[in-house]
Amino acid sequence: LQDTEVVTMRVSSGQETESWMIHRDLLTHHSPFFAAALSGSFKESTTNTVELIEDDPGAFALFVQWLYTGKCEVKFDKTPSIACLAWALGDKLHCPTFQDRAICRLIAYNQEYPLREDAMRLIYNVSPPGSRLRMFAVDSVCWDRTKNKKLPQIGAADIMAVEDFNRDLLERLLEYGNEAENLCSYGARYLKVLDYGTCVMGGN
Repeated sequence: LQDTEVVTMRVSSGQETESWMIHRDLLTHHSPFFAAALSGSFKESTTNTVELIEDDPGAFALFVQWLYTGKCEVKFDKTPSIACLAWALGDKLHCPTFQDRAICRLIAYNQEYPLREDAMRLIYNVSPPGSRLRMFAVDSVCWDRTKNKKLPQIGAADIMAVEDFNRDLLERLLEYGNEAENLCSYGARYLKVLDYGTCVMGGN
């Protein structure tokens, strides 16, 4: 690392707050968000401290891992929520390569388990319409139909999520028909930067 200056990162979600010391040049090189925050007249550029008060510390820990290793090694505890949150964090920080790493972990998860209601709800709450994360979520439902897995139903309390999900699912089925069931096997559909084969093998 050419620049040895470090930045203090404080990330909090609810009552949980964690801190990291991260090399400034890594942050600014990989993230336009941090490049802007740590330059010009912003206070962060003089204090070398950045606070993210609405982001998940676990997801940010994966981001730090990716910054220093190029990998995003998720240990799932029967839920893919951490990978979903990591993808959303990458969207906020404008890091498409990190998003690709996160969604590759979701694909790996979905090969073993279906996306349940809580995961589907989270995906639709943290991602924008038309995003690759939503595309994957809808494709996974079509994919799971062929494996006789229980399909997720988003709770009625999430009215907007229900409407968006139902619309996306209908559009996918109308567009691809029976072929929609095979879309999830084409992982490259969900990636912005990385080659899918490279991503699955864990390469850079």
